[in-house]
Amino acid sequence: MGRHVPFRLAAGAIFLGWVAFGAAQLHHWVAWPIGITGSVLGLLAFHQGRIAAQVRHAELERAAQSAVGRNRELDLLRGLASTLLAFRSPDELFDEVAQVAKDLIRADGGAVMLRSTEGNFLRVAAGDGLLRSEAGRLLPIEGSLAGAALLAGESIRTDRVETDPRNHPVQGVDGQIGAAALTPIRSRGQVIGVVSVYNKTDSPVFTADDTSLLETLAEQLEVGLDRAEMLEDARRNQLVLEETNAELLRATHLKSQFLANMSHELRTPLNAIIGFSEMLLMEEKFDETERDYLTSIARNGRSLLAMINSVLDTAKLEAGQMMIHPEPLEIGPAVRTAIADTESLRNAKRQTCQVELPTDPIVVQADGQKLRQVLFNLLSNAAKFTADGGRVTISLTRTAVPLPVGDGAGAGLALRDAVWIAVKDSGIGIPPADIGRLFQTFSQIDSVAGRTQQGSGLGLALCKQLVELHGGTIGVESVPTEGSTFWFILPVAGPEGAIGR
Repeated sequence: MGRHVPFRLAAGAIFLGWVAFGAAQLHHWVAWPIGITGSVLGLLAFHQGRIAAQVRHAELERAAQSAVGRNRELDLLRGLASTLLAFRSPDELFDEVAQVAKDLIRADGGAVMLRSTEGNFLRVAAGDGLLRSEAGRLLPIEGSLAGAALLAGESIRTDRVETDPRNHPVQGVDGQIGAAALTPIRSRGQVIGVVSVYNKTDSPVFTADDTSLLETLAEQLEVGLDRAEMLEDARRNQLVLEETNAELLRATHLKSQFLANMSHELRTPLNAIIGFSEMLLMEEKFDETERDYLTSIARNGRSLLAMINSVLDTAKLEAGQMMIHPEPLEIGPAVRTAIADTESLRNAKRQTCQVELPTDPIVVQADGQKLRQVLFNLLSNAAKFTADGGRVTISLTRTAVPLPVGDGAGAGLALRDAVWIAVKDSGIGIPPADIGRLFQTFSQIDSVAGRTQQGSGLGLALCKQLVELHGGTIGVESVPTEGSTFWFILPVAGPEGAIGR
């Protein structure tokens, strides 16, 4: 309402002036008093307008000062935020917080105090201004302003520090301190200390706004401390992980070395056992029972030798020492060789073998020895888990299929020219719950039928790793009691074949 008074007085003065002018034209005596009254109103309007302008100017000046102060506060808080993101040690951080607290609240001194591990005390971690020399001092939690803020978990203010019953006298400092404001510091939800300011430079007391600013500062510090804790935890975990990985690599190396040494020591006598038993079988002087014994010795020796070779190959794969040497290989003859090598297993159980190969030769880039090892394992398993009089079928097809390409973030699937090889049997089949464990090292199917068969549980795991070394993939489809089909796919161009070459 007050801002409109000068305008109303001015409007009244103008109106009276016109009335006085009209009366003067008529030579009426009221012209003089009306004119005087209008002049008085005009003077009052001028005076009131001047006062209103001064008030408005003062308001604008205060608003400008407030804006400058707010910008200054924001600049200080932004600077602290940058420090929180980049600080290298807690001491640097607390020094910065003590200084920012002093400057932000316009105080003569600022301090950061933390709960000490040396009993029921607070330690001055950093000080600025009046408290600069107090870094390292211990204050009792019971009987100090900082301790009161810490225990209460909320901000406190006092106008007379020396007479406040919560204050613990500090020699050489108390005489200089009149007012104080303190706010708890939290980290991960726990109160760990206090940030405080002393003696406001432009006022004898600290206000609620000052406390609010101090709380904002404490909240920023909490974020910075939590971030620092997370980074430190991550660093410690990384060190532990690196140490664990180093131990695992060392253990893997020792295991591989042990297996290589043991495999060599075991294979030498086994080869002698197998060789001499086969030489004895060539003699005609043994009766049927003795020949059965010699045949059993040779058969079990070969089985044990194959198991030792599988263990050694698996150890090499796990240690990253297994290498393949791809070269042009016609896959049809490799399949027929594996069929011939496993013929005795099927003959012993009167099983038939059906072969479905294309008429045109198919040449792939593959390691012939490793490919025959995969085919031998799959055909051996098919014979092992198929009943007497059963059937084993092996088929080969050339087709285009999506296969894994690339490593790491660039890994994906690409359509590649490949061969699909499948070994199908009419055996016992595999329960769906067990299929996921088939290609795991030392894993065997936990069923009555599975346990009656010998094996180390390495064959399929070894097949999987050898196929993947070739850039291919392997899988199985099975129906319990009706049989299984194990298949694998190899890219024609080999593991290093470029897409679109």
